[in-house]
Amino acid sequence: MNKLFRFSYLVGLVAVIAVVIALSLLYRQLVNDSLVASETRANVELTRMFANSIWPRHADFVERAAGIPRNELAGRAETARLDADLRELMKGLDVVKVKIYDLDGLTVFSTDPRQIGEDKSANPGFRGARAGQAKSEITFRHRFDAWEGAIADRNIIFSYVPVRVSETAPIQAVMEVYSDVTLLVEKMELGQWKILAGVVGSLSVVYGLILWILLRYRRLLNEQEAERLAQEERIRHQAYHDPLTGLPNRASFAEQLESAIRRARRTGWTLGVMFLDLDRFKFINDSLGHDSGDQLLRVASGRIQRCVRESDMLFRMGGDEFTVLLENVRGPEEAAAVAQRILEAFAGPVKLQQHDIGVTVSIGVALFPKDDASGERLAKSADTAMYRAKDLGRNRYEFFTAEMNERVESQMLLEAALHRAVK
Repeated sequence: MNKLFRFSYLVGLVAVIAVVIALSLLYRQLVNDSLVASETRANVELTRMFANSIWPRHADFVERAAGIPRNELAGRAETARLDADLRELMKGLDVVKVKIYDLDGLTVFSTDPRQIGEDKSANPGFRGARAGQAKSEITFRHRFDAWEGAIADRNIIFSYVPVRVSETAPIQAVMEVYSDVTLLVEKMELGQWKILAGVVGSLSVVYGLILWILLRYRRLLNEQEAERLAQEERIRHQAYHDPLTGLPNRASFAEQLESAIRRARRTGWTLGVMFLDLDRFKFINDSLGHDSGDQLLRVASGRIQRCVRESDMLFRMGGDEFTVLLENVRGPEEAAAVAQRILEAFAGPVKLQQHDIGVTVSIGVALFPKDDASGERLAKSADTAMYRAKDLGRNRYEFFTAEMNERVESQMLLEAALHRAVK
């Protein structure tokens, strides 16, 4: 009986240990799968942000790279500019390495210059991304050549992601993103060893220990999910905001304009779209330098922001152009009052490099539904009115009129006729 008891005890102990080990391995696999899936989603969002912000400036170089001698690619000025833009984009993220391939598998860019020019056309991850599917794997490296230099004993997730501006747009390249997940993996392994040690040490707490496994697993997943959501929010903020002024950018304007038009239709509001352009900005920028130009844009955004209502939305469209959405305005008079406040805000000089510089602004205003019911045409109308304000001497605002469109169309037809006449 004692022998049977001891045998049963040993069998039960082995069975419990086997079950715990199996659960531990399953737990590890689940966390690994979840970690890879989470990082894949984050890297897809990062690549989408890259495609919508940086990619247009470098797409031509990537397409032409196949015609450049491979030993010259790493030393090209375009490569240096791409590296600088990527460093700015990845700031604050756990990205340790980035590669960009053209559609034939040529490594056009890598944060490790020695890999530029390599052929990755046979790589399964590249092939999958070129076909439209993001592919990720997790690996352990004793030594890894990262962006800032060599790092040792790191757990890395690398993702091959197609570069395209939207889900329906054509794929233009493939981006490979390497993320350092060492700390998360160490947390997972530490939990696994604690689980095993606790079960082996005391059978009396098996059920409590299993419960602890589940709670710990859920907590790690919650932490991981919270970190993923925070990273997605950071990426989304960078994709929809101007890094210089912190204002929403052109992509955000397009979305907010359509939402504002839908609200205006539903409530019967009048919606104002205001286009603003700093007069003689190029002259100031060229004369005093880009740093002074950037400072002027920050000062201008602050002055405009103080002039609009709390419910209005201010955007930087790029260069020296800004837009304002004026929701629920009571008519042209209220929009004109906002425009006048902005003109008065620029009456005072701006101090740039110890110089007091006079800056003025030209403003064009279009109203929904009076001027147009389409967001795109409404924005174009406000832009046309802004250029009319410039033609009339700058430092003023103009409301859009149908005659402006007729004048622009007439001018375009005249220019086309003149070109034909010259030929």
